[in-house]
Amino acid sequence: MTVSHYARFAAILAGFVGLGIELAAERLLAPAFGTTLDLWSIIIGLTFTALSLGYALGGRFIDRNPSHRLLSYCLLGASAWGVFVGVAGRDIARWIQSWTFDFGGVTLGIFVSTLILITVPPFLLGMVTPAAIRLTVPIVGAAGSSAGTIFALSTLGSLVGTFLPVLVLMPEIGVRLTFFVVAAVGILGGLAGLTGLVRAPARAAHPIAEPVGAEHN
Repeated sequence: MTVSHYARFAAILAGFVGLGIELAAERLLAPAFGTTLDLWSIIIGLTFTALSLGYALGGRFIDRNPSHRLLSYCLLGASAWGVFVGVAGRDIARWIQSWTFDFGGVTLGIFVSTLILITVPPFLLGMVTPAAIRLTVPIVGAAGSSAGTIFALSTLGSLVGTFLPVLVLMPEIGVRLTFFVVAAVGILGGLAGLTGLVRAPARAAHPIAEPVGAEHN
């Protein structure tokens, strides 16, 4: 597997793991706070905020050190957090609910629970997209098609991460085991990037060349 192939693979996994954890987390928080519009709004809003920060930092990191290992570390970190939420998330949510009940209400409890339990995976997985684009762009003139491919693959992974947990995993094995299954996929994908399965280091990938006809001073 080349670096560019692994980058595309990581984009799919990032979409799958991110949506899988987000949807399972909603079911995890529901017993403490109910399934309300506030719950969904806060989860979606904080998820997009975390993703935005991940996009920005991921672009900076990959430009400074264009290595596919960043993809692996992000997948491993997000998946490990998913395991943690699967193990302790429900108890933490209930503790936050009891702590905020008297003075903050349900909305504050949802916000704090989401901030603590759910924002880490989208932040880390948000770094994958710009990193994957950087590792798959051979020349500036191909940046558009490379970026489009990465976004399409990430969206495909998100679709699987939307339907598989909701329609298959959670009804069959429950919320906690769904976290573990989704996290296991991400962990395996992350470990693959740290082994000999990726044949070339990122610095051996094609450099981003200037477009034909660019002027030089």
